Order: sequence, then structure tokens, then C-alpha cells
Amino acid sequence: MNSSADAGWAVPQSSGNAYRLILWIGLITLFVAELLVLTLPFDPTGNLAEQGFWAGTLYTIQRGIRPMFVTAFAAMIFFSWPVLQQEYLRVLDESPERITSARWFAAHLVFLSLLILGTRAQATRLSSIAAWEGWLLVWIVVSFAALATWLFSALPPRFWLRWIARSRSALLGAGLAALTAYALGNWTQVLCWPLQRASFHMVATILQLFGQEVVNRPDQMVVGTSRFAVTITSHCSGLEGIGLICAFTGIYLWTCRSELSFPHALLLMPIGAMFIWFMNSVRIAALIFIGGWNEEVALKGFHSAAGWIFFNLVAVGLVWTSSQSRLFVRMHESRKATNPAVGYLLPLIVFFATALTLRMFAPQLFLTAIAVPVLATIWYCRSTLLSLQWKLSWLSVLAGGAAFAMTSLASRGSSADAAIAPTLEHLSMPVTAVLLLLGLTGSAIAIPIAQELAFRGYLARKLVASDFEDVRFDRFTWLSFLGSSIAFGIMEPNWVPGILSGMIFAAAMYRRGLLSDAIAAHICSGCMLFALAAATGRWALLGRL
Repeated sequence: MNSSADAGWAVPQSSGNAYRLILWIGLITLFVAELLVLTLPFDPTGNLAEQGFWAGTLYTIQRGIRPMFVTAFAAMIFFSWPVLQQEYLRVLDESPERITSARWFAAHLVFLSLLILGTRAQATRLSSIAAWEGWLLVWIVVSFAALATWLFSALPPRFWLRWIARSRSALLGAGLAALTAYALGNWTQVLCWPLQRASFHMVATILQLFGQEVVNRPDQMVVGTSRFAVTITSHCSGLEGIGLICAFTGIYLWTCRSELSFPHALLLMPIGAMFIWFMNSVRIAALIFIGGWNEEVALKGFHSAAGWIFFNLVAVGLVWTSSQSRLFVRMHESRKATNPAVGYLLPLIVFFATALTLRMFAPQLFLTAIAVPVLATIWYCRSTLLSLQWKLSWLSVLAGGAAFAMTSLASRGSSADAAIAPTLEHLSMPVTAVLLLLGLTGSAIAIPIAQELAFRGYLARKLVASDFEDVRFDRFTWLSFLGSSIAFGIMEPNWVPGILSGMIFAAAMYRRGLLSDAIAAHICSGCMLFALAAATGRWALLGRL
């Protein structure tokens, strides 16, 4: 029997899954916004050791709440995935029409209001830890209350209690993972300096191998040539790339564990880390070479996009090469003559490879030049698109409009200038029209199709089963929904609206079980963004310029 506290939004029986998915997307969007926006108003000064034990302890706790919670929650889902699925199906059988709760959501809004008021209250803006120790304790308690009510808004309390009761070992492991990640996050700061020096010497070595007369000042970490030099800062150490590739490789090892050969597959983690660090040094050396030839191309073209493109190339290359190696993959006696994944992944791979070259040498013509090779690849793989069921729906247009609104609002504070803008100013009207048409084709048709084939058509189903072709497009799991959306988002320059847009496109696909709905929504969003950029001159809205 359901308790009165679980009563909430009544879900229509005919479209219950889509309705619940929309509510959960809204709750997740709200929670992400809270994590990003709500920060503690306290700004203490002085030595923590002089402020007392409890004040220092509470301050340390609040500093680690957000990163440790995110890590623990993600680890808990991975460690207890079968139990989570069983408890979710159990709750769904008990009360399919009342999974989400309006009452708990109202309570969450009350606690959220208290947190917002706390950030604006002058009484909490004190200069001493000892002076606001009591306020900090109240803040932590209210924060946990807001978190609990948010969880109960998404699923009934009995779900969370039964899941935790059945997953005590997983909970312990998740807690240890969160503590370890938090400790490593602090410890890795110590690695910045050794990696910084190692990158400095590797860049100098690469320049010498190409016969360059190297100009280096180790005391200032300056390396380059007589025509162009750079300073190797902590941001250039490669540590960020190592962290990203290790996270990506960990997700890849887990999701493809049935196909990979262990323990050999664990070697992919250090291989990926070493390769991304080496490619970071190659990137810096290439920046110096290009800067000696054309400083504007180096700084405005290559430098602004090389890190993102190199990470994508390393990630895709790691998965591709490991899937072809007998060392890392279990080889079956009978393998299909044609790989069905090619039709879904090849357009995106061509997009990445072409983008690297264009961003280095012709960033002002990126969207116009990217359309031809990507569309040619899509035509080559047209059997994949033709195999899809196409039934246009007005809800796809609404989903595209929602993604457009989110992206445009998130980009309000970004620069309105882009490399293409000064190029268009000096061209004749016919040439400008042709370039704009190619740009529209690239940003609103070619790239959306390539991304939807890869992230929704392939990855979302691959995270459900290794034989992804047998998975229906309406097969929803939290791992496939979140995994494909996060992978899509981190490939975008603005990753937060990118992840949320990926969720919207996935919801459009799940609603009717048609990949074409996600493609249509993405194309509509791209067309709207291009129209806004053309009307206002804010070409940076397109994100890749």
C-alpha cells in the first residue's frame, strides 16, 4: 500500500514512460542547475588551524560535499546496477501511476528557497570561520534535506530505502570510491609540476627532432623557436587530459566488459593516459610550428580547438584500435563480414578527422568546408539512414526548440564574434549566399545526422547490449540514457547545455522508438541556431567556430 507521502503527479497510462521521462529530465536539469549555481556564501579568511577543530572540520566537509556526492552516486549506480533495476521494476509494479511525487517536490522547493535566501542574507557573510560555524552546520543540514526531498521527488522513499538496504556493500564501495577520488583530486595537484616539466622537455625534444633551433628558458618554462615561443603553465601539463581519458576508458571498460578480454583490457587505462599526455606535447609543439608560420592561425584557430579535437581523436582511436586487437577483445569463431557499427560511427569519425585539419588551417571556413566530406560519408552509409523508419512528428520540432532555447540562453554571455564573421564582410553577395548555404548544411544537417547516428543510434543501444542491432530504439535504461547524453555533451564546447540537449534528443527517440525523431529534433535545433546566428551576427552560438 502506498503512503500518502508518495502521492504525486498522476501519470497517464497510455504514455507513462514518456511522461515520467519528461519529469525526470526536468528534475535532473533543476538539480544540475542547483549544483552549479548554489555555492556557500561564506568567505572565511585566516588560518583554518586557528579557527577551532569543529569549524575546520565543517569547512572541509562542505568543500567536499559536491564532488564526493557526484562520485559516490555514480559509483553506487555502477556497483549495484542489477539491484537498482529490480527495485525500480518492483516500485513500477506497485504503483505505476505515482512514481514521481509533487508533495516531496514542494518540500524540496522550500529547502531550496532557504538555501537561496541564505546566500543573500548579510548575516551569513561573516569573515571568520568561528563566527559562522553555526551557520555552516545549518547550511549542511538544509543541503542534505534538499537532496533527500529531491530524491523522493523522483522516486518513492521506499525505493531508496530498499535499494540501500540491499546494496550495503555497494554503498561502502561507493563511499570508498568517493573518498579515494577526493583524495586523488587533491593529490594530483602535486603532479602538476612534474608533468609540467616533463611536457616542457618533451616539447623541446620534438622541436629538436624536426631540426628546429630551440629557444628554452627552464626557469620560466618558456620553450619555442626564435619566431614563436610559449609558456608551459600548469594548464599545459596534460593532467586534465589524463583525467578525462581515464574516466572515458573506465566507462568503456565497464560498458564493454562482456566483449573485452580481462585482465589485458586493463592495460588500456595506462596506455590511454600515456598517449593523451604525449599528444598534449605534440599539440604544443604543433602550436609552436604553426605560430612560426602564422601567429593568428595558431592562436585563434589551432589553440582554441586542438585540445578538444585531440581528445576526441584519442578516445575514438583507443576504442577503434582495441576493438581490432586480439589482445584486448575476445575473438569469436564466426564474425560478421560487415560491421554494422560502421554506418553509425564512420560519419562522426570523418567529422572529427576533417575538423582537426580545418580548425588548424581554415577556421573561418569550418562549417562551410565540413559539410562536403561529412555529407559524402553519410551518402556512403546511406543504407543505415534508409533502414530507419521516418514518421515526422510535431513533438520533434518542440524538442528541437527546447534544445535551441537552452543552448542560446547558455551562450548569452559568450562572445558574439567568430572567425567566419570578418570573412563574410568582404565577400560579394553570391559568394556569401553560397557560403551561408554550405554553413547551414554543415551545422544543421550534416553534423546533427552524424552525431545522432553515433550517440543515439549506436552508443545508446550499445550500452544496453553488446549486439546493439537487436536493441529497439525505445529500449530505455538509465545507463544508456545518461551515458549517451554525457558522451554527447562532453564532445560539445559547452558541455552543460550539450548534456541536457542530448537528454532531450534521447527523450524524443524513446517516445516513439524512432531514431528519426532524434535526428529531426537535432536538425530543427541546428536550423534555429543558425538562423539566430545569421540574424544577429553571433556566430559563436554555433559552438564550433
